[in-house]
Amino acid sequence: MKKFIALLLALVLVVGLVACGAKNEPAPAEEKKEETTAPAEEKKEDPAPAEEPAPAEEPAPADDTPVIAFVPKVIGQAWWDYVRTGVEEWAADNGYEVIYKGPTEVDAAAQVQIMTDLVNQGVDILCFSPNDPGACEQICKQAMDAGIIVISTEAATMQNVNFDVEAFDDAGLGGFLMDELAKMMGEEGEYCTMVGSMTMESHNNWADAAVARQQEAYPNMTLVSDQRVSSESDAERAYQLTKELKQKHPDLKGILGTSSFDAPGAARAIDELGLTGQMFAISVALPSETRDYLKSGVLQAVGLWDPAITAKAMLSLALQMYQGVEPATGMDLGVEGYNSVKIDGTLVVGDGSLAITADNVDNFTF
Repeated sequence: MKKFIALLLALVLVVGLVACGAKNEPAPAEEKKEETTAPAEEKKEDPAPAEEPAPAEEPAPADDTPVIAFVPKVIGQAWWDYVRTGVEEWAADNGYEVIYKGPTEVDAAAQVQIMTDLVNQGVDILCFSPNDPGACEQICKQAMDAGIIVISTEAATMQNVNFDVEAFDDAGLGGFLMDELAKMMGEEGEYCTMVGSMTMESHNNWADAAVARQQEAYPNMTLVSDQRVSSESDAERAYQLTKELKQKHPDLKGILGTSSFDAPGAARAIDELGLTGQMFAISVALPSETRDYLKSGVLQAVGLWDPAITAKAMLSLALQMYQGVEPATGMDLGVEGYNSVKIDGTLVVGDGSLAITADNVDNFTF
């Protein structure tokens, strides 16, 4: 038995030594293949076909929506708050946003600063009505040099604008006022002209044009010897002048004024003298200051233009220019009174004169 056990242990030992030797013996090296150097032409291999690059995404079209700003003379004042309604209507109708920003007081320097900020922000269109045209020239030049379209109103003498849009020219408004007065007077009788100041160019131009229209179309009307008087842009002064003129010229039948204070002052005198329906007055005037006289019949009409419509015309002109349209006489700005404008240099003139009467005075909030 002992011999058997010893034999068995010896066998186990032999098997263990063989196994260890097999485990530690390195694997035979692979037979090294003979390398040859092929000529360069033969060594090259046809490259695998490159993957075609994925088509580049087409760039999204640039946003061609212009940044538009409208700068009024002042905000918080009835006239310019009314203009704002026109700007907002135009924006809604045409699908654009318009920045409406102005000074809180009639302040030329504050207005120029607002315009400067807008130009620096990179607006594409700048519409405005200057408190002081001369003060706006420099910032408007800077804007135009930057490619901004600049459109003004009530600034026909400005140099650094693309265009200035007006509801009428001097001859148009003067003729319009005379036509309205002639209608009231039955195209006959004596009349006098009244201006805000003897040195106020626009007022005197309107009065000159009115007289020219009378001489051309209404031969039975006569300009009195006191051809022109100045109300000094004061309704109280217009009231006193009307009474003085009537005393001096008993047959005086009409007052053609040009200041917004002339018709209200004259109407007060006509009413006080008991001459409603016998003596007549007209001027450019605000609806709010003449509403009662119009409704009572002391005044039959005053002249004006709709500043909200003018604002729409300005914006439409600017947008057409932005879209590449070259402005020309006869172009249609898409708003009443500006369907066939006249263009002379930078002046764009519509036919926007408007008679404010008892029938439409309540349409206006200024």
